[in-house]
Amino acid sequence: MKIQSTENTRFSPRMARGFSLFEMVIVMGIIGLIVGGAIYSMGRIRDSAAVSTADQDMKSFESALDQYRNNGGAYPSTSQGLEALLKKPTDAPRPRRWTQMLKGEDDLLDPWKTKYKYQFPGSQDPGRPEIISAGPDLAFGTEDDQSNQDQ
Repeated sequence: MKIQSTENTRFSPRMARGFSLFEMVIVMGIIGLIVGGAIYSMGRIRDSAAVSTADQDMKSFESALDQYRNNGGAYPSTSQGLEALLKKPTDAPRPRRWTQMLKGEDDLLDPWKTKYKYQFPGSQDPGRPEIISAGPDLAFGTEDDQSNQDQ
């Protein structure tokens, strides 16, 4: 006696049915929305990180400038700028003792790759130097500027 299987051994077109073009477009649209939202969120996080980095840079500059004053007797002048932490100044006020406190020119750039602005005396506290970042718009004198003397 011959036993026959109840399963259809032939490939059924109904079982082989895949996704329709419409279903694929819907899925791709949903994936696109998720990826777009993630990219937007990451951009905001990156901007926030750049602001925090600029604040941290300014605190580091303040510490280096205090050490410069302790060794040299005075803060660098506005014309000497932060470069006085990188190269020994040749004009007055010359420091009594000088040590290099920055490694290279890149240390003088803010997170937006603009050179930090230095002025002494500061605008809000004349007894302290002021370090200013141009901020994301890369222009000094606008409302997105950051200063170590901002409260």
